[in-house]
Amino acid sequence: MEFIRYRVEDAATGEFLDEFATNAADFAAERIGRIRKYRPDLVVTETPDND
Repeated sequence: MEFIRYRVEDAATGEFLDEFATNAADFAAERIGRIRKYRPDLVVTETPDND
């Protein structure tokens, strides 16, 4: 099963906000959406997580 690691940062300040791995894109979108309600300007980095 292939997972994607998501790292979420505030684009304006570079502040680290969250990091998680999942194989469910809809879960990732929901989790990132909850953060985006409070910090609308995000940078999300997606990388393969094969550990």
